[in-house]
Order: sequence, then C-alpha cells, then structure tokens
Amino acid sequence: MDDSYFLPRDETPGGGRYESGPATTGPWNPRSQHGGPPNALAVAVAERALYAETGRDDLVALRIAAEFVRPVPVAELEARAEVLRAARSAALVAVTLASGGRDCLLVRVWFVRTADTTAVASRPAAPPGVPRAGSALGISFGYGGSIDWRFLHGRMDRSGPAAAWAQPRLELLPGRPARGLSLVALIADSGNGISSELDFAKWTFLNVDLDIHLARPVEGDWVLMEAATQLGPTGSALARSTLSDSAGLLGSGLQTLVIASTAGAGADSSG
Repeated sequence: MDDSYFLPRDETPGGGRYESGPATTGPWNPRSQHGGPPNALAVAVAERALYAETGRDDLVALRIAAEFVRPVPVAELEARAEVLRAARSAALVAVTLASGGRDCLLVRVWFVRTADTTAVASRPAAPPGVPRAGSALGISFGYGGSIDWRFLHGRMDRSGPAAAWAQPRLELLPGRPARGLSLVALIADSGNGISSELDFAKWTFLNVDLDIHLARPVEGDWVLMEAATQLGPTGSALARSTLSDSAGLLGSGLQTLVIASTAGAGADSSG
C-alpha cells in the first residue's frame, strides 16, 4: 500500500470494504486517521453509487458535509452509500464509513448538474503560482508525508494563518487518483493543521466536522488552501479555508475544532 491511501477488499455499487494504509495516519494518534483520506474516500463512494443508480455523467460533486462521530481508525473500513435524492438538477448521496461494526464518519455529498453558464460567470483572478520547491512541514506523520506541500507563507509547525499549494503523492485507490471534490476533501481537512494557533506537542485541536462548498468543478490536481484559525474562550475554535485551483478561486471550507491540552485529554476525533 505504498502507492495508495486505501486498498479495496470488496466493492459494490453501494459501498464496499477498504483497508486503510499508513499514509492515512493523523498527527496525534498513530491508530487514528487524518480526516482527509476518509472524506476523499466517501466522495468517491458517493460518486460511484450515484452513477450506478442514475447512469448520469453530468452530475458533479460540489459540496460535502462530514461529521466525525468517532475517530476513524487506521483499519478496515466499511462504506455504505444511499442515494437520498436524484432529481433533474441536483442529487444528494449519504455515505457512512464504519469500522468494527461502529459508525465513524457520516457524510452527505451534493451533486449539481452541469450546464453552460459561461455568459454570466465571474472570472476569478489568476492564483499565485505553485512554488518550484517543496516545503517542510516541521512535523512528521503518515498523511503529512503523503502530500507535496508548497507553502506561500506560514508552516504547520508555526502558529498563525498559512497558505499552501498541495498535491497528493499517492492515489486514493490503486489506479484511481483523487479528483474533483474528492481531491479537495483530501486537502481541505488540513486547514486547521496548517493554520494552527497552538503547539502540536501541548494541544490537540481536532475537527468534529468538515464542510466544503465549491462554485464549479475542479481544474487540475493542485489545490491552494489559504487558512486561518479563530480560537474561542470555551474550548472550541473555527478554521476557515479559502480554496483555489489552477483556474483561480474555487470555494471555501469550514471546520469546528475541539481544543484540549495533551496533558489532560486524549485525541478523539479526526486530525
């Protein structure tokens, strides 16, 4: 599993079983996944389930709402998908990821049909270019090393807002790289990580959810994430990300964070 995040064991149109590889590991607990890979997997499962039911290839995944009901383990995952709505202009698919008989991640993905609206679409400004040299994260863990990071400013081991181009070095599944919303979900769950306001060694600030909204289909295989974290006074925080691709502004991401001292509480959510 050196070339992909997951290895399929048994796939059906409505789900399947997937073995999690070491590149899914998050920064605080080697037994728990970073939130990016399982969310990317959920989008891919939703896409396959919707196509199996409708046969349509004009529906594009543009929004994900994910809830981590418990940590996603680095273990075999069972995916179950249900098409909740398949209308002419939009479709909604629910995906549940479970392990050991316990649900871990609940995801809803909205799809919107494609149509030509170039006459009224705004033209996003060209994004800053991808730096030629890769950037060190300053912190080592499975998922972190699986991404080619190119920071424009900030860094994961430095507090404050940050901006980075990112591209996965691995495929999501063998022969199936992350594309579209799946690619964005793989990257955008790192918004709280690159914009950390707290020391990784002293604090955890895990997200209990991930919301991503895209204005259009993704172009290319690099994602630019400009992220900032707002710390609250009662043990919670909010990470906001502005997302772009090679064509310019693409969408946004949000994460609700739970703050805890590593001296007093263990990590129990995504990563």
